[in-house]
Amino acid sequence: MLVDIHLHSNFSFDSNEKHENYLSSARAAGVKVIGFSEHYDYDALIDGAADVTVADVPEYFSAIQRLKTQFSTPEILCGIEFGYRDLAVEHYKKLVDCYNFDYVINSVHTLPGRGDCIHDAFFEGKTLKESYSDYFKAVLESIRADFDYQIVGHIGYVSRYRSCDGSRIFYADYADILDEILTEIIKRDKCLEINTSIGKSTGKFLPDCDIIERYLQLGGEKLSFGSDAHRAEDYLRRSNLLTEYLKSVGVNRLFYYKNRQPVAYKI
Repeated sequence: MLVDIHLHSNFSFDSNEKHENYLSSARAAGVKVIGFSEHYDYDALIDGAADVTVADVPEYFSAIQRLKTQFSTPEILCGIEFGYRDLAVEHYKKLVDCYNFDYVINSVHTLPGRGDCIHDAFFEGKTLKESYSDYFKAVLESIRADFDYQIVGHIGYVSRYRSCDGSRIFYADYADILDEILTEIIKRDKCLEINTSIGKSTGKFLPDCDIIERYLQLGGEKLSFGSDAHRAEDYLRRSNLLTEYLKSVGVNRLFYYKNRQPVAYKI
């Protein structure tokens, strides 16, 4: 069974789910480890987004500690998902110094002056390929950021809510910058997340199979799994499909993080 470490609860601005419901699902599935990664999108606050709030980190930590006393299994990991922006880096550095997150997911959701990739306005005035290229440049910048993170989140997020012709991301169309991104992940010993929340995308995962396989070709080894669930019913979403795919390309282990250290497990 895969270890799902990208889960959102009512500590994230876009979820109403309770931690306990995820834990009940995990216990029913016989899962031994589960990881929460609440949104902390300081990038959106910089942009003045009225519909976004950041997680109350002290209360989140307290809630996780209470759950650990109530549930002996599964083991509960306390992660966080940061929305990258260069102006947010110093704030993130202070947070990771103050709080003992098991892991930090470094994700790109927004671009300066463009808002979140989920909105149509993000693409106004540019072609789809130009918008995707801008997003990938931001991903590359995020990987080089100077704060302590472990996992690079959902590469390809920019395509998640696109359903028009040509919206699927293919490695061959962005090979140069994707090679830079993947090489940087490997060089910095970070972990590439395979996210199974694909939205309107017609691919299998974020990133899609051809990008995952290029990562492996370049020597990448660290991969994690995240359903990116915002409801308990989406916990372990499409995990069986991912397991089958990984085995078909010769991957027999994934990683999660505890105390910011990688833990390998067989799939």
